[in-house]
Amino acid sequence: MDKPPYKLQLTNGFFLEFAQIARMVSFAIQQPQKRVPTEAYTARIGLSVRRVENIGSMAAAMGLLRPVVLTATELGHLVQRHDPFFDDLGTLWLLHHSISSNDRYVIWNRLVNQVIPENQRLSTAIARPYFDDLRQFYSERSLDHHVRTEMGAVWNAYTEQAFAHLDYLRAESEQIYVRGYGAAVPPLIFLAAALLYRERYAPNAATIDIPTLAGAPNSPGRVFGLTQRQVRDILDKVQGRGSVYVESRADLDQVRFRDDLGFIDAVGRYYEER
Repeated sequence: MDKPPYKLQLTNGFFLEFAQIARMVSFAIQQPQKRVPTEAYTARIGLSVRRVENIGSMAAAMGLLRPVVLTATELGHLVQRHDPFFDDLGTLWLLHHSISSNDRYVIWNRLVNQVIPENQRLSTAIARPYFDDLRQFYSERSLDHHVRTEMGAVWNAYTEQAFAHLDYLRAESEQIYVRGYGAAVPPLIFLAAALLYRERYAPNAATIDIPTLAGAPNSPGRVFGLTQRQVRDILDKVQGRGSVYVESRADLDQVRFRDDLGFIDAVGRYYEER
């Protein structure tokens, strides 16, 4: 079989417990070395090696820790400084976007980009066919087991864990889910997500079309579950802060980004101005 470009087992069936992620990020920030051994985390936090590896993997997927070396990223430092317990909706929306807009985390990515937008009701059985093409990389047995396990962890993250505060998903009945109404996305968090989208999928682009930001795969509009009208309203608010320029005249319908504003800058502004 071909080598897969995806990480099929991100959660390994463990729940997304932000309290444990917070402890890991806090400990990582205190370490001066360029690599923090897993054993250091197990000694300090008191979790098994497997659990530390799992939490570290999820924290890395959200951009809080660097993969493998498990040191804190710039985003990890910012969040720890301003929202160490992940209580802020802006933080949660940002981490939701970070993990969901990355093709590598294929289960999370396809659920948010395809399954949830395309179905009125959601379940593991309804979502399962969206992953059939992965047979070229994984055996049928392995694929069936891991896809179901990972989907269970995602459903749980948005209905039982901290992501439930986003009202992105609701449990309608046992193992059946529906889309929620969605908590408001702060304008500067949308801007940060747009800058991260540009960084990943349109590097160095000075402008991005508004319909792309609203509905393209992995775009903030699609990942946040927003309509194009809602995206335009948010962009108007962002433009009012002098962060971007909306050009909607003649044949233009796009956002122009400032050269001196990056993803981390936008996140920092959000925390300073909230």
